[in-house]
Amino acid sequence: MSETPQRFSLLRTMKIGTFHIGSSFVDLLTSGVLNRVLISDLNLWAAPVALLSALRYLLAPLSVWAGYRSDTRPIFGMHRLPYIWAGRLPMLLSLPLLPIVTVMLAADPRSILGWFLAVCSFVVYGIGTLISGSTYMALVRDSAPPARRGQALSIVQIFLIISFPIAGVVYGKMMPVYDPATFWNITLTGMGIAALCFFFALLGEERPGQAIVTDAPTEQLPFTQLMREMWADQRTRLFFVFMGLGAMSAFAQDAVLEPFGGQVFGLPAGDTTMFNAYWGGGVMLSLLATVFITRHRQAHEQTGTTVIGLALTALPLALLGFVSLTHAEHLLIPVLFLFGVGFGIYTIGAVSLLMAMTSDSRAGAYLGLWTIAQLLFRGIGIFLGGVIRDIGYIITNSYTIAYASVFFLEAVGLAACIFIILKVDVPGFARSVGNVQTPAANLAAAVD
Repeated sequence: MSETPQRFSLLRTMKIGTFHIGSSFVDLLTSGVLNRVLISDLNLWAAPVALLSALRYLLAPLSVWAGYRSDTRPIFGMHRLPYIWAGRLPMLLSLPLLPIVTVMLAADPRSILGWFLAVCSFVVYGIGTLISGSTYMALVRDSAPPARRGQALSIVQIFLIISFPIAGVVYGKMMPVYDPATFWNITLTGMGIAALCFFFALLGEERPGQAIVTDAPTEQLPFTQLMREMWADQRTRLFFVFMGLGAMSAFAQDAVLEPFGGQVFGLPAGDTTMFNAYWGGGVMLSLLATVFITRHRQAHEQTGTTVIGLALTALPLALLGFVSLTHAEHLLIPVLFLFGVGFGIYTIGAVSLLMAMTSDSRAGAYLGLWTIAQLLFRGIGIFLGGVIRDIGYIITNSYTIAYASVFFLEAVGLAACIFIILKVDVPGFARSVGNVQTPAANLAAAVD
């Protein structure tokens, strides 16, 4: 069953995008602040801490199941909102365990109960993320007519990217130096901001009995058969590899970037939390510039943009390795900013190609598959980043070489992604599923 979508509304899309403000505030607690505290301030090994961060991503196949269920199994007459809330509420409720974990591990780094509570928190948080992630993307897609879907997804992605540096500044100012009481305060602050943003963004966005907006009949295929048919297409497989390797390479520093600032340069917690503001500022500027420059391109025409973004993300990571080896602290902030610039261009290109590689009749399943590629391999990358850092330190007894090894390997992986995406026939796939008239994901065209 299908329904004709209402006219595209920039204000409505921006309202839905505020959901990602809440996402950034809770994600930064787990991916930035906590990692810095455990590795640098409490001097724990990076690998087990990185594994904690990776746990939620390693459960990524749940996102395909959630996307498929939201397409085919409405709850209380609604396809998206029940699944989103079923994920976001457990996420929020898992966060108060984080300050408890830091206190317990500070007293005894081998505390079984402390590590058990940490694992519980991250598993619950991860399951919530996966259940709500692909269904939220599907809600965004449902909210716009076919010709504007790429723009809608791009707008909400911009909210996420812009919110990370804001969250970094807020947390950096609230906790310039780690102490347990302040960590409790920023955890509760993050929970409150996130809850308000989620409620505001989702309020009234789906009604009971509202049909999914498609240009083709929704196919009621068994889940395993649907996956086999999707995976049989070589273009789908190659694009999955591209998304996976890109996520693994771009996020391997996720758990070790803030500890890198503490252990190589001796920076306090407040300063390293600001790293997110530096590279996030670069992302914000390049996003806006890229969407303006590419506003007349269709989604399947964004391979060139993606290649440029990959190259400009790989180069600063290589430079970051050089900064670590030479202790060139004066280059640290400029290189982080340049990393954000490249990452912003890469994001716009990849999001556009993602929309071109999604079928209308199987939107939830395809978006779930791409979510797996991003999240599962992001988790693998985060864990490998911690492992590489620890192995490098064990072999060399040098933090500078250990962290530089992570950054250099990330650059190599992103360079390999360039060759992979050039082999994917995105225009051919888009023509086969009727997506050739979907504009590239851009903000500028949304206000034309």
